[in-house]
Amino acid sequence: RQDAQVNDDIRVATTESDYAAFGDLIREYWAWLQARYSDMPGFIDTIGGHQALEAELAGLAAKYGPPEGKTLLAFREGDVTGAVAYRDLRDGSCEMKRLFVPDRFGGRGTGRLLCATLIDEATADGYRVMRLDTGRQNTEAMKMYESLGFRRCAPFHDYPAELLAHLHFMEKSLGDTVTGAERSSETA
Repeated sequence: RQDAQVNDDIRVATTESDYAAFGDLIREYWAWLQARYSDMPGFIDTIGGHQALEAELAGLAAKYGPPEGKTLLAFREGDVTGAVAYRDLRDGSCEMKRLFVPDRFGGRGTGRLLCATLIDEATADGYRVMRLDTGRQNTEAMKMYESLGFRRCAPFHDYPAELLAHLHFMEKSLGDTVTGAERSSETA
C-alpha cells in the first residue's frame, strides 16, 4: 500500500536557517549517493571534488540564492522533507541542482512537486531552458525528469571522461508547460 499523497508546503529559501537545512539535506544526499554507487568506489568523491562540493556547502546562499539562483524547500508537519535549487548558467538557461527527498519522506510526490515548482519559478524568472545532470544509476530520477518533459542532451559541463561515462545530461524548454496532472502524478 502506498502512502497517501501529501501536499508539502514549498517555500523559497530566504534565511540562514533555510540554507542550513538545505546544506543538511545535501550532506544526507551525498551519503545516499555513496551508498547508491558503492559498486563504484571513489566515483562520488571524485564528482564532489570536481564540483567543489565543500566550497559549495560553505556558500549555499551565494551559489543558490538571488541573484545567482533560487532554492526551494519542502515542508510537511514542521519537517523539511526535500529540496531543490537552480543556478544561472548565464546563457538564458539555468541548471537544476541538488534535488533530494530522503527515503523517510519519499513516496508522496515531494520530488515531483519540487521539480514542477522549480520549473514554474525558473519560467517566471525568465529562463528559456532548464538543464540538469544525474548519475546513470539514478533511474527513478531520470524517469521522473522525462515525465516532466526533460530530454537527453549533450554535456553542458566539462567533466573528465571517466566521469562523463557515468552521467546523463538533460534539458527542458521552459516554454513547455507542466500540467496539473503531470505535477501530481506519481512516477518517481
